[in-house]
Amino acid sequence: MHRSRLLNLSRRYGAAIVALGAALLLAPSPAAPQAAANGKSGDTLIIATNAAGTLFYVIGSGFARLLQRELDVRIAPRPYGTPSRYLPLVEHGEIPLALNSALDIARAARGLAPFREAATDLRVIARVVPMLNGYLVRASSDLRRLEDVRGKRFVYQLRGSASQTPLNDVALATAGLTVSDIEPLAVAHVVQSIDALIEGRVDVAVSALGIAATQRAQASIPGGIRALELGALGDDAFLAAHMPGTRVAIANPGPNMAGVERPMRVIAYDGYLDTSRHSDEALIYRVTRTLHRNWQALQQDYPALRALPADALVTADSPVPYHPGAIRYYREVGLWPAQ
Repeated sequence: MHRSRLLNLSRRYGAAIVALGAALLLAPSPAAPQAAANGKSGDTLIIATNAAGTLFYVIGSGFARLLQRELDVRIAPRPYGTPSRYLPLVEHGEIPLALNSALDIARAARGLAPFREAATDLRVIARVVPMLNGYLVRASSDLRRLEDVRGKRFVYQLRGSASQTPLNDVALATAGLTVSDIEPLAVAHVVQSIDALIEGRVDVAVSALGIAATQRAQASIPGGIRALELGALGDDAFLAAHMPGTRVAIANPGPNMAGVERPMRVIAYDGYLDTSRHSDEALIYRVTRTLHRNWQALQQDYPALRALPADALVTADSPVPYHPGAIRYYREVGLWPAQ
């Protein structure tokens, strides 16, 4: 059996120490849940996100500005780096709001690694963004489809996202490949994945399409970058059988879609704004109402949100139940599904 050589590509010269120190300094105090519980004027709310530079951090920044303006509550995004760090805090009510993929929420809710126990108190507020999973290479290479990555240095593990490795297994399987067919490498998160591609330390980087880091790679690498097409076996039935919650989507070229040279099939899944059952119902009602009423304005500023109409913020197939405050609002405006 192939023995994976997971190369640690984390930055040296104290980057890990700096990241740990920042996480400790930014961690909420024990009093924070009480202060943020009701969202009254003078409270401070936190939206937990992945690392700075990721799509969730960018969107979280936009949500924070909107909610602060509309709710008269101090609010800020806070990059915790990895969902395994902050989803347990969300579940216990220590952080009121967070952005996560459906895949990570589902793993947390089931107590799958790296989560130590099932997060049964997690609740969602809104589906906010369809995520397009991308595999990026230098455009000067001859790689165009996932079938072409055999023997290549491939970012296989994102230590910040437990769901990414099984998702990579499924993506490789659409091309008839397994981890034994690549040289698997490990990084902390998608920003480091893109950095490794820019610096020539990997052949294939994994990242959500359309994020700022991919734009940076497009500008930094001579000739730019290219996104790889999903393998020939990849269709909705294949994805549903191998990783529920994912689907096939078409990524189209556009100003914000670095590396997408033509319409191509990629793996998609949803991103959610989530909370816990401990959060104040009136606060979550106001958050839900504010997002829904201002969705078109948000879409103008954040292109990643444009694929999702305002009436699609509620869905019947969310990974965990919706919060009662969100349900109350959706029922009032006729969006809550009958089922």
